[in-house]
Amino acid sequence: MQSHGRLRILHLAFCIGVAIAIASASVCAAEIIDRVLAVASGELIMLSDVTAARDLGLVPAPTGGDPIASILSALVDRELILVEVDRYAPPEPGADAVDREVQAVRARFATPEALAAALSRSGIDENHLRGRLREDLRIRAYEDQRFIVSAPTDDELGRYYRDHPQAFTRQGALVPFDAARADIARLASEDRRKTLIADWVAGLRRRADVTVLYLPSR
Repeated sequence: MQSHGRLRILHLAFCIGVAIAIASASVCAAEIIDRVLAVASGELIMLSDVTAARDLGLVPAPTGGDPIASILSALVDRELILVEVDRYAPPEPGADAVDREVQAVRARFATPEALAAALSRSGIDENHLRGRLREDLRIRAYEDQRFIVSAPTDDELGRYYRDHPQAFTRQGALVPFDAARADIARLASEDRRKTLIADWVAGLRRRADVTVLYLPSR
């Protein structure tokens, strides 16, 4: 058991050393600075990965005072989820679905040149972007298969309505329960599903090998 642990540490050190060497070579050749920020289940997450996720809008808007830490956490979770996705192999997304995702990213930029600049800052091209978006679609398909939420009961609807009045307030007035019923059901189901997924990801974190190297001061 101890020998296995030492091998894992040596493997991690080797991966980090290779990544640092590659990053150093890139600095010399193209003056692009990159570094390893985390290792999740053997996958390196680089500063350039965080830059791409931020500039291309590939993760939810970061919260808190440290956007890099927030995005990095989302990317670690994504790698752990992909391990599960690869294990159960949900249906592959069609080319049309990937095209729509690419178009959605393009729409975030005023010009093609602005998108090209964002891709360049991250050291990736549109083929890499397509592969990344394809993986995101596979994640969604897996979550849709696994996390099916039953329709909330009347008691659950009433409780959600009372606990979230701000969600059903329009122009300063609370929408009557019956008029808001469809929205209450939708939001209650979405929140329940998000909670189930968050609990699942937290479990993946507890069981996975995750090393975070990022320091906020760096």
